[in-house]
Amino acid sequence: MTKRFSLDDIVFITLPASLATEYDGFTLDPAIPLPVQLPDGKQTIEPSEGIRVEMIAAGLIKVIAHDPTHEHFAYYRSVLTALQPDVVQELQVAAVAKANQQDLEFAEELFLAASHLNPHIPELFVNLSVLYGQRARSAMDSDNQDAYDEAIGLQVNVLRRALEHNPLSELLLAESGMLHLFLGNDEIALEQLSSYLRIAKEGEKRQLIEKHVRELSARLEQDRTLHEAFDEMQMNNEEQALRLIETFLATNKDTWSGWFIKGWAHRRLGDYGQAQEAFLRCLELGERNADIYNELSICALEMGEPELSKDYLEIALELDEQNVKLLSNLAFLNLREENYNRVHELLLKARAIDPEDPAVKHLARELAARSAELAGEDDVIDG
Repeated sequence: MTKRFSLDDIVFITLPASLATEYDGFTLDPAIPLPVQLPDGKQTIEPSEGIRVEMIAAGLIKVIAHDPTHEHFAYYRSVLTALQPDVVQELQVAAVAKANQQDLEFAEELFLAASHLNPHIPELFVNLSVLYGQRARSAMDSDNQDAYDEAIGLQVNVLRRALEHNPLSELLLAESGMLHLFLGNDEIALEQLSSYLRIAKEGEKRQLIEKHVRELSARLEQDRTLHEAFDEMQMNNEEQALRLIETFLATNKDTWSGWFIKGWAHRRLGDYGQAQEAFLRCLELGERNADIYNELSICALEMGEPELSKDYLEIALELDEQNVKLLSNLAFLNLREENYNRVHELLLKARAIDPEDPAVKHLARELAARSAELAGEDDVIDG
């Protein structure tokens, strides 16, 4: 993430011991340099201008906003609070005003300073989140993906930091949970929104979040069923995979991945007709990938349609030209039909990708054997 702020307009000064002034019971420490904001366009402070308290306060605010790990952060916070006892409230009011004026960068600086001064005010973080959300929408409107990603990252991080300081804040749990829901981080969203429901009072907001939690829970349960079906296929438990995927498809009829697993299971069980129907359903739903066409090719071949099988494999290769398995499968189909030129062409492509692949080596041996047989037949004819 790019660094968007600079402290180049800040200089650090050391006060003479004679100027160790006390503010509301707090005494300045001359040994610790204080940040001072330079006037606009200036690189140094002119002796004739002097240093005003406002310049020190502005410097403190900027350092506190953008360098919360500074070695003197705690001291700077104490100095600023002594200079301006209501500084957090003042910063919040000023930040809201700047945000309303669309001066988002300055508003961000003020909100950051306020949240670092007092991290136990949830509204400060929510205001920052809203500001970053505005920046994300603006980036989206201008089709600037990098700026969008940066703004969303800032929004997620500020709410994460807020919850670290305020883990039982209804406001923050709802805000962060809804953001993660929007971003598709369903498990995080469910965790945070469920936490919100455990402490939230009755009302329209709670009812809306209850609806989201119900839908999230159902969706995650369905996703778990889909993953379990896939795992069962990996363990060669086709019957169990079919039972799980039928449960999934009962409420997710338009999810192509569910139909793919159904087709995969039927194909491995030898039910080629049902498998073909399932894979064709994947295509009807708009999905088009090499695995679907490869599976359709297997089904077509087993159902006695070798030409259709080749057609499916040709399409699969258009979608995944570097797939050695597809190249070798299509080559063997052509070998069966004695299309040796096509076999040789496919073998050369497969060898260029992975000469050590077992299927490629087997194909080379088969083609060599066929070539030897043909040469022998020619000798007999010639003789």
